[in-house]
Amino acid sequence: MTVIPITRAARFSAPATEAARNTLSLPIASQAVCRLRSTPEAKAGQVFSPAEALLACERQEALVGVELGGPGDPLATIAATLETIALLRARFPELRISLATLGFNGAEHAADLAAAGLDQVNLLVDTLDGATAEKLYAWIRPGKKNMVLPKAVAQLLEEQPKTVQAMAGAGVTVSLRTTVYPGLNAHQAVTIAETMAALGAKEMELLPFTPAPQQVDVPPAATRVHMEEISKLTSRYLVTRTRQVTVDACGCSTTGCGCGCGCGSESGAVVQPGLPKPSAERPRVAVASATGLEVDLHLGQASTLLIYGPRDDGLTCLLETRKAPAAGSGETRWEQLAEVLPDCFALLAASAGQRPREVLAGRGIRVIITEENIEGSVEVLYGGGKQQKCKK
Repeated sequence: MTVIPITRAARFSAPATEAARNTLSLPIASQAVCRLRSTPEAKAGQVFSPAEALLACERQEALVGVELGGPGDPLATIAATLETIALLRARFPELRISLATLGFNGAEHAADLAAAGLDQVNLLVDTLDGATAEKLYAWIRPGKKNMVLPKAVAQLLEEQPKTVQAMAGAGVTVSLRTTVYPGLNAHQAVTIAETMAALGAKEMELLPFTPAPQQVDVPPAATRVHMEEISKLTSRYLVTRTRQVTVDACGCSTTGCGCGCGCGSESGAVVQPGLPKPSAERPRVAVASATGLEVDLHLGQASTLLIYGPRDDGLTCLLETRKAPAAGSGETRWEQLAEVLPDCFALLAASAGQRPREVLAGRGIRVIITEENIEGSVEVLYGGGKQQKCKK
């Protein structure tokens, strides 16, 4: 179900602007800090290293902004987040950089984030009430250890206002992102807007909760009337807009907010980076495999790499094998590997360390972690499984 955006509310700004369409959502954080009860458990997807995030941006045309997000929360892996922001700012001085977060440790890191080049923080605030939060969240994990929900909720409600104040004080624009759950928090949206505006927040995005048809024991969908009335009231305190949410048959939003909580994102406005694509300069794919059937080798264990690409007749096939640099040369090995693969835009491996991924990304080669069938994985990179298969 897609919720149509409301355009009549006071001070409402429609999301489908040219700038929004040219905003890239970059999954850079692997460590989730929460899960909403209305969101099914899901396996975390692959995240970009700082170098891979930079490479993804360099491949986009007319890029206006990026939002750094998950499957996890960017503030939970702050070192990688700061490095990513600094790389993007150095390469794209005019790029608008934002991140989506629940806000843990936001006050502590506000000054460093601003110094690195962060423009905006999109803070996930669904309630200021502890009892409501316990109904919304299945778990909250501020650090790496589990914490009983009431204690975690108390910490969350204490830290979010501090994050707003610190970010605003550091010159970072604070935008709230609030999902409206009828019967749970819809009546609290105005209080959230008023309270956070007093602390320095400037904007508010309202997301209508949209359950999948088969979901049970969840709040009803937020209607157009809900959203229009709420946006009129919250716009007294903050510049307010709504976002469209599309859910798939499993009850998952097709595009997420990016902090690991499972809330949705506007349809058609945030472009997911997706998979790398072949180019005239780099038309081929390297694969780390011991069997030649599945992607089943750690990159560091691969002594040879299978090279796939289009033949003269256009069919994608196994073209050759290439010897990988021997182990034992440290970081130089990955620079040597990049020299072995000057015509490859991607490398498939069952796993790979952070440093080789960063080095290869810096040389234009995206490392993709998978354990799937080689033929199918390669076909996806070349546009899907509808093309004619090569006869071996």
